[in-house]
Amino acid sequence: MTLSAITQQSVGAGIFSSAFLLSILIWLPVIVAVGIAIMPNPRGRYDTLIKQIAFFANLVTMFILFIAYNQFENFLPTMQYEEKIAWLPAIGVTYHLGVDGPGIAMLMLSGLVGIASVLASIGIRERVRTYFALLLLAQASVNGAIVARDMFVLILFWGASIVPIALLILGWGGPRRVGAAWRLVGYWGLGTAALAVGVLALYAVTGGRTFDMDTLLGTAQSPRIQIGVSIAMIVAGATRLPLFPLHGWLRDALAEAPVGVAVVVSGAASRLGAFLLLRVVIGAEPAAAHLLSPVLAALAALTVGYAALAAIRSVDIRHAGAYLAMVPGGITLLGLAAISPLGIAGSVLSLFTGGLAAALIAGVCATVSERAQTRSLLLLSGLAPRMPNIAWIFLLAAFALLGVPVFASFASEVMTFFGAFKTQPIGAFAVAIGLAITAVALAALLGRVLFGSPNSDAPGVSDAALGETWYLGILAGALLWIGLFPGGPKIPGTDTPLFDPGFVSQIAAGVSDITSNYTLPASAAPAAQ
Repeated sequence: MTLSAITQQSVGAGIFSSAFLLSILIWLPVIVAVGIAIMPNPRGRYDTLIKQIAFFANLVTMFILFIAYNQFENFLPTMQYEEKIAWLPAIGVTYHLGVDGPGIAMLMLSGLVGIASVLASIGIRERVRTYFALLLLAQASVNGAIVARDMFVLILFWGASIVPIALLILGWGGPRRVGAAWRLVGYWGLGTAALAVGVLALYAVTGGRTFDMDTLLGTAQSPRIQIGVSIAMIVAGATRLPLFPLHGWLRDALAEAPVGVAVVVSGAASRLGAFLLLRVVIGAEPAAAHLLSPVLAALAALTVGYAALAAIRSVDIRHAGAYLAMVPGGITLLGLAAISPLGIAGSVLSLFTGGLAAALIAGVCATVSERAQTRSLLLLSGLAPRMPNIAWIFLLAAFALLGVPVFASFASEVMTFFGAFKTQPIGAFAVAIGLAITAVALAALLGRVLFGSPNSDAPGVSDAALGETWYLGILAGALLWIGLFPGGPKIPGTDTPLFDPGFVSQIAAGVSDITSNYTLPASAAPAAQ
């Protein structure tokens, strides 16, 4: 084989052909969590070893996922790495897993966030064994919800993620952790109930034979059924993403949670809301999507506008970070509301970029509060000279949130707004105003915290530790990498990828099928609706 022929193959091609690849991504963290939970740890003697085990479990998972990402065939519109095993045949439940372009984007997001969350949790000192076991279970449940192709299995993984996250907040959170955990349980429980109602409605309409997603979402339904199911899914997605006015859990959950848990919730777990809307409402209920798109655009505008104004009024840096983490979800929703190929493609990319940006802004605000020993913006001022590493990452987080060029969020926001301005001009304009207010909020926050006059009454300040620098650097680095090399780095003078086939290319598989319902034939007259 010639050198050119070798270099034309993606790294990892042909290495990994396991029929249980997706199951490994789900159950490997579960097995490690069980192992950690039963591992003897007298007087915390093996705390460091437990942290290392959790880290390397995430690293192995990410390695397997990277091989799967490289082998992913971006020209195939069908699900890949599928697994289908009969589970409860009496009611039509199958253990059915599969992934397409949007799914691989979500898995890559979950993998990066998983590594970052462990690094952000290095400072945990109490009940280390239980903490990391629960953290791994939370990551496994998110992965399961991403790859589930049976709606019954989706409900199980969707609901299962509530338990470890709530317990993590209850056990290791701040002074208001009890209220924060129960609010999360209440809102996410409401979303799970709405998801179950929508799924059972589809199950009944299709004859009650199977919960398989290909059947439930592939059967033509009346517009009335589509609207009813879509409303239930919007409620489920809005509680998880979250969207205004179903965001009541977010502020305290992100502010009181340990930093690693806040990264998981804002980065991957919450993006499941947008992923559900993409998969079910936009991808499978086109009649309802057309009718409800103005509602989605309005929710997007209200979410971004409210989050920006709330961040300006916040006097707690972790509250401000939580509100700012809402902004990417609103932009993702705007792309879905556009119901245009460009807008939907932008929202798929925004699943990844928005998750990273939200995790980065929530994480850096949490890290600043811990290193400055206070959350009060009345005390935090002029910290840049004393914490230069965090200061640079804070700036990068602000730029990523706003979609400044060279960040991956820039491409997703450009695609989203260009797609939405044609079909939802009022909503797009309102979201743009909200993003401008977000810029004001970020400028005020950065100006005071980093570059204001130092406050002599503030507690002592220290720069980020190695683990904190690494976890923030991973999130910021991924946004910069995809922004600089959306099509992957190439061998000079050729179109041959080096080791990354290109994120934008890989996530395109399956998007054309989703957008096909929203593309008019070239010969169609404007009146033919």
